[in-house]
Amino acid sequence: MQTQRIVVGYDGSVEARKAARWALDEAERGGVPVELVYAYEWPSYVPAAAMMPAAAVYPDADTDVAVTDMLTAAVDTATATHPGVRVWARVEHSTAAVALLQRAADASLVVLGGRRPSGMRAWLGSTSGSVSAHARCPVVVVRGEPRTTDPVVAGVDESEAAGLVLGFAFEQAAVRGVPVRAVHGWFPPDGRDLLCDANLRAVVEQRGRLEAMVSCWRRRFPGVPVSAEVVVGTPGEVLAQAATGAQLVVAGAGGRSSLRAVLRPSVGRHLLHRARCSVALVGRARAAIRF
Repeated sequence: MQTQRIVVGYDGSVEARKAARWALDEAERGGVPVELVYAYEWPSYVPAAAMMPAAAVYPDADTDVAVTDMLTAAVDTATATHPGVRVWARVEHSTAAVALLQRAADASLVVLGGRRPSGMRAWLGSTSGSVSAHARCPVVVVRGEPRTTDPVVAGVDESEAAGLVLGFAFEQAAVRGVPVRAVHGWFPPDGRDLLCDANLRAVVEQRGRLEAMVSCWRRRFPGVPVSAEVVVGTPGEVLAQAATGAQLVVAGAGGRSSLRAVLRPSVGRHLLHRARCSVALVGRARAAIRF
């Protein structure tokens, strides 16, 4: 059973502080509490000179005090800036991804901070990629310094999560007083001329389906301006381009196996790698949308 609680991955970094502020603003609007989670990643063994596992030395008292002080300061700051939000901190002795997935099991939202991954990390995966692929609630990765008037972009495809993506995007746009830009990336079959009759008809059909989906949410959020467009190109690249000038881009989480993710990254993983603004990834297990 999901509870109305926002979980924030927090390690005291600049990115984590931005994520905490985003989560606190969201919690203030929704009247929900925030839990700051610090993952104590400590090795279970240390290789000895003889290449035999040896017991690791657990963090000393000074390390524990430093972590406690960091989290206490974060809670105090959050209480001062958002006095109406209940905030607490929790330490988990695990890797960051495992700890956050465990805490996300009964949460309504997970918020992470992070730079765009690069190099091998982008291909082999990151904490944000792992959490978004397996979490049972939406995951927001906070980055950039958007203007408060920038729109929310929703990446709409033909998956089961498309309606949830639009719903999340409309919710976020409504509380911010900004428009929604619904974008569907479509690429014609290989070997066909883009302007041939078959492709022109296909574009019209794609646009009609997109408009039908958007119209349902337009009726539920009549005060939110919305535009819908079909853009020719691969979905991931189309959304990454559309995210330029947006304050948030929303897409389906699209969880898949690690090997498949490396060989053919999902749209969500592509956005985590390319988008300069905050990214929200919504899976099919999302809780019921509030109206």
